Amino acid sequence: MTDGRKTWTPEEISLVVNLRNQGHGWRAIARHLGRSDTMCRFQYERSAGKPVKASTQQQAEPVTPKVSDIRAERAPDSQPLPVGHPIVMRGLWQGMERGPIYAGQ
Repeated sequence: MTDGRKTWTPEEISLVVNLRNQGHGWRAIARHLGRSDTMCRFQYERSAGKPVKASTQQQAEPVTPKVSDIRAERAPDSQPLPVGHPIVMRGLWQGMERGPIYAGQ
């Protein structure tokens, strides 16, 4: 995701501050600059002089994406996977191995 750059140019820092002040998220800013979201937040804190509290979602290690988020990233003209596709079959088998889910559990 990052190219291993260590130095930040003043233009990059001002862009981080401007984009964040406009309400953009850390991931979007990081993708735009080709940096990590943690380093973008760190540079914002250094330049703005105020710490930014990380949300509970950022602190959690593994974040499972929601179905709505996955669908939003797909192309509008994409088609569902065909029956028998390896990814579909793997999901089917994993669901069968877990067994039925009851409301009482």
